[in-house]
Amino acid sequence: MKDKLSDISRRMTGTILLLPLMVLFLSGEPYSKITVLICVAFMVMEYSFLATKNINLRIILMTIIGCFGSTSLFLHGPIYHLVFLVILLLLLIKFFSYGTIIMGIFLAMLLYSIGNLSHNESFQEIMTFIVFTVISVDIGAYIIGRSVGGPKLIPLISPAKTISGAIGGLVGGTTAGIGIFFVLNFQITFWLFLLTLFVAVLAQLGDITASFFKRSIDTKDSAKTIPGHGGFLDRMDSFIFVFFFFITFDIHTLMFHV
Repeated sequence: MKDKLSDISRRMTGTILLLPLMVLFLSGEPYSKITVLICVAFMVMEYSFLATKNINLRIILMTIIGCFGSTSLFLHGPIYHLVFLVILLLLLIKFFSYGTIIMGIFLAMLLYSIGNLSHNESFQEIMTFIVFTVISVDIGAYIIGRSVGGPKLIPLISPAKTISGAIGGLVGGTTAGIGIFFVLNFQITFWLFLLTLFVAVLAQLGDITASFFKRSIDTKDSAKTIPGHGGFLDRMDSFIFVFFFFITFDIHTLMFHV
């Protein structure tokens, strides 16, 4: 019981510390992009420290991935992304382990997807829907999983996750997503309901997949930047497949034409 209360206390502290970033993001342009840049900076730093203890390699990694992330946000052209991505892949293949390489690719996918979305005129509305839906998946999974417990979902990959938690995540994420659509004055349709439900599923798949590769390099959290939540990179696990799904299938355009 004491451990549970301590865990909840740490998570609440971490959530409070993240509130200024949420307020900054919701303040409109250019503050939403500034918020994204702050998160990207933390993710790049955490990944470089997770990947290697060699200071020179850390600096090189931070420089390459940082340039990749910033060009994705501010330069709308595939050639810029391709150059940095090729350099990053060559570096990872040369110096790092399998699990670290996959995590580096996931981070590159995430930065590319966010950068691509940032050039859309409805960037803030899209990000608001995705962020609040995915965060609600995590909250729903945590609250229901801790309260109800029950059979484990995939114990070999993520021992703490339960089936009840996964269901709670789906319900929490779908409810929040529909709520965001309502606040943004969308006409709630069955298609939007299915989209929100699928985003909730992808969020959990991203979290589970990232957990698998983190465990392959003997780590649970990428950092301890946010009390009770690990690092910024850990909070982004659930976003990996969601953002890539939006970019790959042009969902961000379809949202406004259905």
